[in-house]
Amino acid sequence: MSSVEKTLTKEEILSTLEKYKIGRKPLAVLLGWGATTIMQYINCDSIPNNEYAEKLKRIHDDPGYYRELLVEGKNRISPVAFRKSLGAVDSLFAGSPILDCANYALSCMRGLVSRSGSELQSVRSETRSARSKDKYQQSERRGSGEDCEVGMLRLETVLLWSQIFSIRLYGKPLFDDEFQPGRSGLPYKAAEESYQVLVTLPKGEEDNLSDEAKELISKVNEVFMWYGPTALSALMKAESYRLCGAPGARRRRVVKTETLRRAYSEVFDQAGVKRLKDIETYLQKRIAFIKKNPPE
Repeated sequence: MSSVEKTLTKEEILSTLEKYKIGRKPLAVLLGWGATTIMQYINCDSIPNNEYAEKLKRIHDDPGYYRELLVEGKNRISPVAFRKSLGAVDSLFAGSPILDCANYALSCMRGLVSRSGSELQSVRSETRSARSKDKYQQSERRGSGEDCEVGMLRLETVLLWSQIFSIRLYGKPLFDDEFQPGRSGLPYKAAEESYQVLVTLPKGEEDNLSDEAKELISKVNEVFMWYGPTALSALMKAESYRLCGAPGARRRRVVKTETLRRAYSEVFDQAGVKRLKDIETYLQKRIAFIKKNPPE
């Protein structure tokens, strides 16, 4: 169901203003509308289902989308209003390790972060609407029933292997969320449920990831950027089979961190995975093997 099919209410408009700490006039100006537009919607008896209502509804439901609009239109409002609203929306994403990892992975995918050796550098880039202008996601939508289907698969593949390699190389997980493939087959429910509100924080803003974690996530993404949805889907199915058993006869539904450690310990010992640079060699061989022996 699209946003326009969900009726926008006055309460949601007021909630939007409070949640993002922005006034009625600044929000209207930010969106390129007349200064009194928001006030008119609040005061009217019945809010019409039009492009304005659709946009306001999406802003209310999707902080990530609002943040991108805010950064894109920051020169339309005062610096004070911009900083206040930016702080409010960023506070909505704080405190979740798996979402910190997901946000950073998305930064890598969108080309906002480049990796050169062990040094991570930020690339100056304006964030754009993830739904309409994100070239990465648009290129991933071929044959997908839903816009985000393959994008979500890629994101969770990067999260899974970053987690696996972190346990192997650094002796600790990046996040506490357990591997738990549901009906979608994707392992991390928190990332899947929060995908609509994931954002990419620009350079200079605080995050909770260490340089070690960033380098690892960047490297894993660097490897997977060369593979399409067919390879990623087969790889995810193969790892689910390894960790949980055949789909019709699951040995386990939830895979804890220690189980994840044991499952790959011997495999990595045999493959000689000891350093960051071993990641690419291992994954290339793993995908080549799966290509010859595809999961059922």
